[in-house]
Amino acid sequence: MDPIHFYTLGYLTEYLMVGIIFGIIIGLYALFRVYFSINDFKLSKNKKIIISSIIAILAFVNMLNIWSNVAVFTFYLFLASLLADIIRLIWKYLFKDNFLKTIPGLHKKGILALVFFAIILIHGFYGMNHIDMTEYNLTTDKIGNESYSILFISDVHYDTIQNPELVKESISKINELKPDIVVLGGDIVDEGTSKDSMKEVFKEFGSINSTYGVYYVYGNHDRQPYVTDYENENRTFTDKELNQAITSSGIKILKDKKAIIDDNIVLVGRDDLGWNHDFKRANVSDMLDESDYSKYIVVLDHQPIDKDVDLGNGIDLQLSGHTHAGQVFPFKFFQELTNIYTYGLYMHHSMVQIVSSGLAGWGWPIRNEGKCEYVLVNIN
Repeated sequence: MDPIHFYTLGYLTEYLMVGIIFGIIIGLYALFRVYFSINDFKLSKNKKIIISSIIAILAFVNMLNIWSNVAVFTFYLFLASLLADIIRLIWKYLFKDNFLKTIPGLHKKGILALVFFAIILIHGFYGMNHIDMTEYNLTTDKIGNESYSILFISDVHYDTIQNPELVKESISKINELKPDIVVLGGDIVDEGTSKDSMKEVFKEFGSINSTYGVYYVYGNHDRQPYVTDYENENRTFTDKELNQAITSSGIKILKDKKAIIDDNIVLVGRDDLGWNHDFKRANVSDMLDESDYSKYIVVLDHQPIDKDVDLGNGIDLQLSGHTHAGQVFPFKFFQELTNIYTYGLYMHHSMVQIVSSGLAGWGWPIRNEGKCEYVLVNIN
């Protein structure tokens, strides 16, 4: 990985304070933990302090940009070391060091922490490189004796951190399902996707065998609005090239538009609100006619927001992605603290909301929260 990209994955100043707080905590911990680890080395006290201070400062600097890979790996090294400390305390006071006497030595040398760190990384790389199908079964009286299957895919971030072959393998499996409707829920590409890869992925998705076609809504990354957060400071494709690649692949763009399927289902595609929710878009009510309310109405919104708006407009199902189910610990915890619908199926009176963790992750090459998935929704 390019070392610049490693440190400058993305940068948002509003998260700087979070980085400073974590940096102080981890930096102070590193100061004392490193000093303890090298205490038996034949070094002067001043040299030990200097080495410990350098590593503590480095840990602090690494945490300033919490969106970078180096911050995540530094944080996980901290967690691994903290876990090793806890186990050492248990060994010392609960077991009195009566067996496995190698544990104290492994702990002091930092080997125990490195073992836990390796386990965390292996689990994270595994999570990023395995894609599962998640299935939901819903019932309604709006479609009579008919039944429909909707295949929902979001957050592919194609050809950035996940092997593109995994996406193609998933498409082969999806073709075997022969879904009635395929929905691409945004962030299929992002700022790190090349023009050729962008064209390739939409061609692949356009080839999916479905009864009523493939539909697409924009995510907050597809149009490359955050390009200055990456080492390549120029867009790799224009909006026109993006739209042309989508439509030429036989995929229908629903940007504040609706599509009626078999006179039973209404797909309402919303434009994305952007990272700061500052983009203007049409109201759901303006896209619906009175006759639509007798049909099963599905809102496609990249971000899991406007739940109350959709509920108030008589929507039956909202499909979203964007959250990645946190992707890396502890982001899911903070998402839920801010009342974000992070992952899974939620019931809001008469409306069902499904939030997918996405076909891939974003930015960081690991996933240890949620899973990489495509979603099959059966409506009966």
